[in-house]
Amino acid sequence: MPNAIIRDGNLVRFTPDEIDQFRSVGLDATGIRTIEDFGAAVERWCDLLEQVRPDVLEKLARAMADARGVKLPPKLTVYDGGTQEDGN
Repeated sequence: MPNAIIRDGNLVRFTPDEIDQFRSVGLDATGIRTIEDFGAAVERWCDLLEQVRPDVLEKLARAMADARGVKLPPKLTVYDGGTQEDGN
């Protein structure tokens, strides 16, 4: 049986095993009491993952999109704000 968040209205609860699973991938689920808390924790985790392992975040996003049957938008290139000399 797959894990599921235990919900009571806006409140959530995780089993110790679920907390350990989250911790194993770097997501701190201790102290989470609401759906909003969980969303904020996932957002912080994604921000950190983007900084230290963007390749893993990309794989995660692709897996989530595949599971939902949607396509991710094309990757954007980052513009560093520099100027180009035109040689004149």
